[in-house]
Amino acid sequence: MNIYSIPPLLSAIILFILSLMGILKAKRSSVNLLFSLICLIGCFLNTDKTILTIVQNQSTALKISRIDHMFLVFIIPLYLHFTVLVTGYKKWMSIVKIFYVVSFLLVPLAQHPLYLKQIRNYYFGCFAISGPLFYIFGVFSTTSLFMSLYLLFKKLKESKISVHRTRIKYILLSFGLAAFVNHFDVIIMSGHEIYPMGNFVFVPMCILGYAISKHDIMEWKIFLNKGLTFVTLLLISIGFFIGIEVLFKNILQFINIGIIDIISMVLTFILVYISKDKIQEILVHFLQQKFIQNRKAVKDLSLEILTIHDIEYIKETILKSLTNMFGLERCSIQAITKSDFSETSFLIRESDHLWKLGFRLSIPIFSKSHPSHLLLGEKDEMSLYTTEEIEIISILANHVALAFDNAEAYKKIRDFSESLEKIVEERTKALIQSESLAAVGRLAAGVAHELNNPIASVMSTIEFHIDHIEQKGELYEDLEFSLKELKRARDIVKSLLDSSRQKDEVKDAIDIHSTIEDSLRILYPQYKTKKIRINKDYGAKNSIIMGNLSRLCQVFINIIKNAIDAIGEKGGTITIKTFNSENNKLICSIVDNGDGMDEHLFKDIFKPFFTTKQTGKGIGLGLYIAYEIIRDHGGNIEVKSKKGEGTDFSFTLQTGSMP
Repeated sequence: MNIYSIPPLLSAIILFILSLMGILKAKRSSVNLLFSLICLIGCFLNTDKTILTIVQNQSTALKISRIDHMFLVFIIPLYLHFTVLVTGYKKWMSIVKIFYVVSFLLVPLAQHPLYLKQIRNYYFGCFAISGPLFYIFGVFSTTSLFMSLYLLFKKLKESKISVHRTRIKYILLSFGLAAFVNHFDVIIMSGHEIYPMGNFVFVPMCILGYAISKHDIMEWKIFLNKGLTFVTLLLISIGFFIGIEVLFKNILQFINIGIIDIISMVLTFILVYISKDKIQEILVHFLQQKFIQNRKAVKDLSLEILTIHDIEYIKETILKSLTNMFGLERCSIQAITKSDFSETSFLIRESDHLWKLGFRLSIPIFSKSHPSHLLLGEKDEMSLYTTEEIEIISILANHVALAFDNAEAYKKIRDFSESLEKIVEERTKALIQSESLAAVGRLAAGVAHELNNPIASVMSTIEFHIDHIEQKGELYEDLEFSLKELKRARDIVKSLLDSSRQKDEVKDAIDIHSTIEDSLRILYPQYKTKKIRINKDYGAKNSIIMGNLSRLCQVFINIIKNAIDAIGEKGGTITIKTFNSENNKLICSIVDNGDGMDEHLFKDIFKPFFTTKQTGKGIGLGLYIAYEIIRDHGGNIEVKSKKGEGTDFSFTLQTGSMP
């Protein structure tokens, strides 16, 4: 083997890989098979060219050359046939058939001495000298070449679709250049001693390989990646072997040549084996760099949209990101009925109405609430959608479906909260018209019946999702907020039920002072972080009354909590006093220096659902419940307040026994 053998050998290897790609392709179309056959014949011819650079016997070389030309004549109609199929000008098939017939007639002619006269030895090896009959083939091949170029240029001019234009450009460049350099071999066959340019056919084939890799012209990217890896490893192996052998022959001259060859092969194998993974990694990174970047971008985008609760904003984010990511001319999400819903991704055909609208790819979005299709237009780099791109976009579509459903669930929770407030408001109006406790009981029972089950169901669902969220982000915080609001709704129902309880609870002798201390311990987490000071003045000698401990504790909790809310973050003082009146009644006073209230509000302060707090801060049942409990214990409650100075709640209870 000499240096002049390398170009045809490279051409043979690359053409073999390209032919193998077409044969192994799942979609064995006529275009793919023709392409494979052309490359396979080219591989055979370049293999013989490699042999002709080594063989010394002219008789053998002549036989090899004549066999080559038996196959070479069929390249002509095959290439024309391939061009007709690619361009779609099927009316030219009759001419293709004529060319096939001519090729069959040229097979026996190629064996005549007047076709190839003799073999001449050049510095690069053996090469055939043409006879007069060879020029029939020359006219035949030149005619075919110009016809093919004409069809490709014609299609390029007529096509308005950028993807098709890109395909034609690369086929024109690669195959046209390959045919052109091969025609230079005619000069050598005329007896001129120049290196055959046809041996460099691997150059235009590498251009075609690059086009397939970048634009996936024939959807062979997977095969091409493996093929390039194989070729690269082969070339590295050859380089390692030659380098090691030259080094050892110069250093270890005393060792037998055969042993040096064996050592060189072993070391080459070891070096290639050690470096093959790294080489493959570098090639994959080079060939699929953009794909890797897009996959990461899709992953980040998937996490982002899960935190958005507005469906229209989700759509806007997705479409903008995909447009920038793939350089799309247009992109859209279209809602679709279940009857028209496609469960698989598909490339849009030219006959489809979506094609006329500029869309090339449809990806289903499997959303229960918003079933739709993600429609992608043509890429500005004029390339087809690869299998890998469709895969990552499909993954994104699955996350879009989840985001749609999450947003819809969030909307339902929000609507439920709003409807709850409307229900409470409507029933409050009915209650205000009738202040009887019976009306409150009916209200509480109705609200509890309507709200308890859906509240429990939604709370259970949200708690399940909170427990299964891996990464705590905006979505986790939103779900926690929703759960908090639902708990507030549950407390509303509970308060209503408390207000409507029967008044036949068991009453025992209880110490009011101990009850106050228990209430303060319960409320401690609410005021410990605020600048609030609790002053206690237990002046009552007799603090024992007959009553219900839990209900009286609720009275103190409700009133003290109101005082904490009135003081707020600015800080202040709450003073709790007890003393006995002349008739041995127990009087308790709870005074704060908070915001206070206007006097005209006093008449409504103990009515159900009346509140001066902001929406969401209270429902107006706390003081009403306290009022009812004190009244049930035979006492009374009063309020004094002045805007900006604070509020004083005081109530009187009978000591010792119930009246």
